Amino acid sequence: MTPFWTLLGPDFAGKSTALGRLWDEHGVQVVSHDDAFLGDRPLVSALRRCWIDDALVWSGKRYTPELVLSVMHPVILHQRDELASRTGPGPVVIDSYYYKPLAACALLGVSHEPTFDYWRSFPQPEGVVYLDVPPEVTWERAGRGTLASAFEHYGPEVTEEGFIRMQTDLRARMFAEVGDLPLTVIDGTADQDVVLAKIISAVGATS
Repeated sequence: MTPFWTLLGPDFAGKSTALGRLWDEHGVQVVSHDDAFLGDRPLVSALRRCWIDDALVWSGKRYTPELVLSVMHPVILHQRDELASRTGPGPVVIDSYYYKPLAACALLGVSHEPTFDYWRSFPQPEGVVYLDVPPEVTWERAGRGTLASAFEHYGPEVTEEGFIRMQTDLRARMFAEVGDLPLTVIDGTADQDVVLAKIISAVGATS
């Protein structure tokens, strides 16, 4: 397996923008479940799209947490399999891996420890690059909640308090999840070019 790094951060931290530039401008191999990187993977795309509206919001109501997590599970498996298939010179950068979904699900009460333990058995990255952006800033980037999904805040309706509290807890939970890995924290509020240069340096890519 080609060595890989995980790009991690809160919602609306700028990960997708950074990954797109790594891919387009620097030829870095990127693994992500975003449509821009999926190629001909309609199953993964469809499962990701239905994850929140058709599964997550019905946890403990129509479906058990285990069943709800089973919808996300193939998406995480796809990322693992993509990592295993990558060859050639590195680096490979993966978007969030299982760390962020696991942390967010646990905070929202959608837990199934056997599933979480299986995810934790997957290959681990050389290191984690964390885009650190305060929740007050990401709240503004989220259109003051208009762009936020049910996966990104506490409570049945999005509020500033529920969003900021969730994102604060999410940061702590993600840091705990990757606590045994080399961690580089980057100020995600800096200029995009500065952020990109620091990511490139952290993962050992050629700028």
